[in-house]
Amino acid sequence: MGNGSQEIDLHTDWYIWAHDNQNIEKGVVNGDFPEDGAGFWTRYGEDLKLAREGLKNNAVRLSVEWSRIFPEPTTKVPVDMTRDRRGCIFSVDVTRETIKELESYADWTSVKRYREIFETAIRQGLTVMLTLNHFTLPDWLHDPIGCRDNLQKCDRRGWTNPETAVEFAKYAAFAGKAFGDLVDLWATINEPMVVSSGYLWGIQGGFPPGLSNPSLFLEATRNLAVAHVLAYEQLKKWDTESASRFGPSHVGAVVNPQLYEPHNPQRKLDIEAARSIEYVMNEWYLNAALRGEYDMNLNMIIEPNEAVKTIAKGCDFIGVNYYNRIRIRGIKSQIKRFPLTLGESVPATENVTDMGWEIYPSGIRQIVNWVYRTYRRPIFITENGIADAKDEKRADFLREHLIELHKAIQDGAPVQGYFHWSLLDNFEWAKGFEKKFGLFKMDWKTKTRTPTKTVPLYRSICADNALP
Repeated sequence: MGNGSQEIDLHTDWYIWAHDNQNIEKGVVNGDFPEDGAGFWTRYGEDLKLAREGLKNNAVRLSVEWSRIFPEPTTKVPVDMTRDRRGCIFSVDVTRETIKELESYADWTSVKRYREIFETAIRQGLTVMLTLNHFTLPDWLHDPIGCRDNLQKCDRRGWTNPETAVEFAKYAAFAGKAFGDLVDLWATINEPMVVSSGYLWGIQGGFPPGLSNPSLFLEATRNLAVAHVLAYEQLKKWDTESASRFGPSHVGAVVNPQLYEPHNPQRKLDIEAARSIEYVMNEWYLNAALRGEYDMNLNMIIEPNEAVKTIAKGCDFIGVNYYNRIRIRGIKSQIKRFPLTLGESVPATENVTDMGWEIYPSGIRQIVNWVYRTYRRPIFITENGIADAKDEKRADFLREHLIELHKAIQDGAPVQGYFHWSLLDNFEWAKGFEKKFGLFKMDWKTKTRTPTKTVPLYRSICADNALP
């Protein structure tokens, strides 16, 4: 069943979100469509060769599309669940019978294609880090337009529905069994705070469903944390074969902690606002997923009813996606119901990327040290890169960030690897194809891959495992 033979995946919420006429007319998205991208689904051999031979990488970070593997609902596949005293799910029992039933729902053409991609990577000498969920949900779990227009009447509510975490556990179990002989490094959910921000920043954020409701944002973040915990448990259970020195089932949480600082370090309101935003965006999810601490009133205090230790399964590593420093100006108001000081980011005006993000290399050292000091897990840099269409700043960006990362290692942070974002120019979500992150430039019409001026430097660093 399904559409595994097709390059275009019609079954994701982002396909629907990007094609919605109202979103395009209001500028929520820019009118570019994901199916017009680089075409990795069919050109993976060429791209993996670029990663290995062109750049001398020894690892590659890839993702699987949930909706390709399960284009139809798996909700009717029964599983036993355990709930805590508040009724929240904290364990799901996926049995061999469950897996067998899930196999009858899977699109085996897609499963076979994914296995071919991973096998090709391994033959090239690339260790695969596999992300199970990179922003998109199957349309049978999330109707982004229905949620945007009338959430109360929408029956496919994505991450605000706790049952989505249960379906994610089934998907993770299936993936662990289907790909575990080829994959050891697993990332559960990429940048969960970006996903849940679709309920916080409104249409300005560009992410579905484009709402502005702090309570829904918190619900979605909680369910994303539970989903990580459940997936961690299932990957440990079902990936039992080692494919690399990391295996089997080395499972991590991938987050995007940026460096938040007060715009005016002498102004109390700026200091409080920067701390509030840092707590929500950098700490809340990791505290929940690794420690079982669910601060549902955002008072920065874990009360007895918010500590759910039975749900804290943790992770084997933390993936850090670092891009920039953000300066925060405090605002004299508070979010209704939550005792946090509000703040707004102050746009950087100098030394910025094409995204408008401040280039601040020393931030990667500060963030890596903070993550290790706080959570005591090994670290991968799972994303670090620059939108730079003219390729004028990319080489310095790469060199300076790696110098600072090396300092973090000298400080004692156990950094196990670095993944640059990205190999190719990519579909940058609501911004489409405007922003150029790739080490290889894309001609979107011909699909030609052309190396940027930074490729020789990157290749030299990888080949020598050292900065020139």
